[in-house]
Amino acid sequence: MQNKELKILFAGGGTGGHLYPAVALCEEFKRQLGNDKVRVLFIGSHYGIETQIIPKLGYDFQALWIRGIQRGFSWNAMKINALAPFRIASSFFKAVSLIKKFKPDAAIGTGGYASGPAISVAGKLNIPVFLQEQNVFPGVTTRMLAKYARTIYASFEDSKNYLQNIKALGTPLRISLRQQDQKESLEKFHLQPFKKTIFVFGGSQGSRAINEFLYDNIEQIIQKTNVQFLWQTGQNDCEKVKERYGDHPSIHIEPFIYEMDFAYSASDLVISRSGALTLAELCLFGKPSILIPLPTAAGNHQEMNARSLEKVGAAKVLLQRDLSTDTLNYSIQEILLDEKMKQKMENSASESARPDAAEKIVKDILSQL
Repeated sequence: MQNKELKILFAGGGTGGHLYPAVALCEEFKRQLGNDKVRVLFIGSHYGIETQIIPKLGYDFQALWIRGIQRGFSWNAMKINALAPFRIASSFFKAVSLIKKFKPDAAIGTGGYASGPAISVAGKLNIPVFLQEQNVFPGVTTRMLAKYARTIYASFEDSKNYLQNIKALGTPLRISLRQQDQKESLEKFHLQPFKKTIFVFGGSQGSRAINEFLYDNIEQIIQKTNVQFLWQTGQNDCEKVKERYGDHPSIHIEPFIYEMDFAYSASDLVISRSGALTLAELCLFGKPSILIPLPTAAGNHQEMNARSLEKVGAAKVLLQRDLSTDTLNYSIQEILLDEKMKQKMENSASESARPDAAEKIVKDILSQL
């Protein structure tokens, strides 16, 4: 296989948590085999973050009409859900055409609704299928596609309680994610070198609940803790937040941060949701964290993820229903004012890191082709 061009289909997306593991694996295939020996095609959704990210990275990309089922009973949600059967049929037909034309040697699904049609088609066409599952509790797409997979690569050992044929090798991370100089990182975001820095974000799309809480309370937190914030809001809330806090000397606001290595390197503490990709990155950079799991995550997987990091002493979990200025201020001060605790959390995070996950997964896939 390594003597000819290896053609790999990647399918996944919707959010960064499902997209970036695919990007990391793609980078690793090219590192191990050489750029001229690997040809890739990414298939995602018109509605996912992949439409912005993959073309910028220079990879071939095709988008399907597939869209996630909307929760709730609003008129807009019902209209979107009513089109689901037509979206699914359209996406399957297009996936068949793309895959027959591309003729991949392997198909790799990294989760999210965007991966469903392409990986299903690949499996039915007897193309070797491999899945990468980021969360402790496997997502519905992974569970549906498991019957096609030669191997499912999980981030957590506990995933073996839910599916068979699992190898728990960690979450693949991009090669570009490397520790940067803190002073240079602070300068990049126009932050002050003499203040403790908190990096807060709610995943690639932002968190409305976290943003609204900080919008009302961030100045009080700054006054009580004397910290500064690097705040990734997501695109939807950025304009509103910048309108109020854009000139604040202790708050730097970004809608989306592409160079996450600088954001992590600038920070002393991270406040975030607890998607599996985020946790893997926190461990890679050895950052203590306050995790606020998304309460509506399927199967409560975000709290399960967060508890796994809390159990080893690398994070503190603060449930969204318990979020207040008092609880958040207490947690911030408990970590940042106690250097021994902060150091212990940093060490625990670093010890939990799996920086070689992508390398191990790619080697295992190649051994099966």
